[in-house]
Order: sequence, then C-alpha cells, then structure tokens
Amino acid sequence: RVGEAGRALLEERARIGTASTVVILQHYPGMCMRDAFLAAVPPARRGAVRVLCAYGHVHDQRCDGRDPVTGTCNSVLTGGGGGCCAEEGGVAGFTAVHLEDDGGFTVDVESPQVRLKPGQCDWAAAR
Repeated sequence: RVGEAGRALLEERARIGTASTVVILQHYPGMCMRDAFLAAVPPARRGAVRVLCAYGHVHDQRCDGRDPVTGTCNSVLTGGGGGCCAEEGGVAGFTAVHLEDDGGFTVDVESPQVRLKPGQCDWAAAR
C-alpha cells in the first residue's frame, strides 16, 4: 500500500505541478519513478519538464545516467556524504545541483570540488 500511495502522490504532483525541474529523491538505487512521473505530466507540458533522480544507500558518489539529448547527469548516486564506510572503498563527497535560468540544471558529482580525497572524511576516526 505504501508503494501505491507513493506512486499516486508522484503522479498527482506531475499532473498539478508547474516546475520545469523536478528532483525525485529516494534512499535506494534503481527505484526512481521518472517514467511514471513523466507519463503523468499533462501533454501541454511534456518536453518542458526535466527530472533529476538522486539516491543513496550505497556509500559512493557517481553519475549513473545521463540525459540522451543534453548529456546532463540525471541519475545521481550520492551516498558518500559522510564518508562513513571508508573501508568499503566508496568515494566520499557531495552533489552540487545548479539550477539554470532556462529551467534546466547541471550536476557536479565527480569533480574535485565535490569529492573528498581518500581518507579526508572518516566519521569513525572523529569519535
């Protein structure tokens, strides 16, 4: 029931929303409902709405998918914020999303400006 309720809410937001950029956040990778959201967007707004999916769970940072037209990263694994599990070998860092005047966005998930150097962030060492 929770999944059905979440999908219904997502589709309702697609129908009534006016934003040109939408961010869908969830904890687990592979569960972004981008297609369901875009299918529910009214025909007059189709093609004008861009969706960025962001998720964590895995303690790593990377771009998992790009828009086929613009090449912009639109699926972001951003689970390395705390550098929590350095022994797992994941990349610690953060994601920066820049909203643009034309309604689009750019994403920085892999540059030195958002990634921490190995060993730089280890919450276990700070205890």
